[in-house]
Amino acid sequence: MGTCPFCRAQTLPGDSICYSCGRVITGASGMDSRVKGEFMRSPTRKAKHGMAPRQAQMSKANPKRRGRKKRSRINQLGLVAFIAFVFFTPEARQFVLAKWAEVEDYLMEAVAPYQVYPLEAEYTVVRSIDLWNNGSGNGHLEESIPLPMDVTSNEGGAVALAYDDGTEVAKSNIQTIIDMELRIDGEVITIPSDGLPYRSKANAILTQDGNEVWWPGQGSGSDFCPHGPCVRVSIDVPSGTHETVDFAVTLHSATHTWWHSTRMDGKIDGKSEGVSVHRSGTFDDISERGMGARVNEFSDNPWYDRGGQYGWAIDGRQNTAPLVHQTAASIEASLPSNLKNNAYAYARATFDWLNTNVPYDTAAPNVARSGEQCLQAGIGDCDEQSNAFMSIMRIKGIPTWYVFGALTDSQFQTWEGHAWAYIMLPMSEEWCEKNGVILETCYVEGAVDVVNRKWLVHTPTAYIDWIEEAPWDNVDGYYAGGSISGNDFKRLRSFYTEGYKVIGGTWDNKWLGEDFS
Repeated sequence: MGTCPFCRAQTLPGDSICYSCGRVITGASGMDSRVKGEFMRSPTRKAKHGMAPRQAQMSKANPKRRGRKKRSRINQLGLVAFIAFVFFTPEARQFVLAKWAEVEDYLMEAVAPYQVYPLEAEYTVVRSIDLWNNGSGNGHLEESIPLPMDVTSNEGGAVALAYDDGTEVAKSNIQTIIDMELRIDGEVITIPSDGLPYRSKANAILTQDGNEVWWPGQGSGSDFCPHGPCVRVSIDVPSGTHETVDFAVTLHSATHTWWHSTRMDGKIDGKSEGVSVHRSGTFDDISERGMGARVNEFSDNPWYDRGGQYGWAIDGRQNTAPLVHQTAASIEASLPSNLKNNAYAYARATFDWLNTNVPYDTAAPNVARSGEQCLQAGIGDCDEQSNAFMSIMRIKGIPTWYVFGALTDSQFQTWEGHAWAYIMLPMSEEWCEKNGVILETCYVEGAVDVVNRKWLVHTPTAYIDWIEEAPWDNVDGYYAGGSISGNDFKRLRSFYTEGYKVIGGTWDNKWLGEDFS
């Protein structure tokens, strides 16, 4: 590797020009010698020590020249002293440090790791249930398959933002269901995209093999859906056979952000209406947004009782979850004094803390750890770290709730069941009034996926199967899913893609924390 003789930029062997300054660096005689300081000199005759003749002549012609040069140097020193004085004032230092922080953040962002996501995508995902009956008698399956719904950028409100002058920012479509079908016993049964009208157990579709399919709506008992809209399957599997039930969903999904940040690609919808530390309201502002609906639904502490030895999944009580309480106090203490009551800063700092301190567990237990247990273990998978995040949020009364579904890579090749969180964050009263936004609508509710480092963003690679609805026992209904009976009868659930189309290109999600210092 060489060096450009003009700008000193690094060059590679064989380069004819410098790709930094654009000058020719080969083919010029003596260039290497000049760089090394090896100059070829011709013999010099009658050389004398002292001032060059031309310089001496100019000095005699203008005796004031040296005086002007001396004064010029004094002026330069004075200017340097003045600049130093200015930049050592508190205001100047603050300005310089702020600008340096921006430069530092820019440099860190440039080298930060990232995940590539499509801007939009249309695809068919198949939820497959494989059944093996290796026993001597018949095996039986009762399965409740959630029916995914259309999802918008604000499920709790009528619009994204409403202004004093009567104008509104409409909600964005995040997930739109195009088609749903159930494949069983060699038959294809079309399911209404919204699950309506309901079909009761008494009116179930009977397949050629005598198995039943119906979609009854939510209710108690095995004839209904325990957690929301679903399609139910009742199937017998004879001894020594293998059966498959496939539920195929074709949908359109779009990237959406609820984060107002330069780190988010300008092509992403929702950025302009998003929340940030500068736009955020306080913990007390939360109950004044959205008519307090999310506070009433998802701020209770504790939440989701798994029963028996497992206890509450989300718990921020000091006596039952001391480590959650301690972690929350430590996160709050890390914030500057002017951000102690900033809801956004507290939530984002928690997100960053979990990313730094709690690695992903590839061998998590069958029953998910609670938030407290996740912090005790110092490790956790998707729903366990979500439990920890939501536990810390509930301490401050920030509404959070579950989202369940499946996650795939950017090429839609590999799927796995997934869980993450939704959060409600208010904008400040000052920001709302300054921008003419009706206070009740001045908030966001968006996705937080801790283990995948997705902050307030939905990506098309996240298939939303079900969003939690209060009360908490609905979560238990989702986890249960159904039941199997029979000797040596096994069930395997999985996902795969039948086809996909990326729309609008891709964007990069940078894995970089947010500095509030």
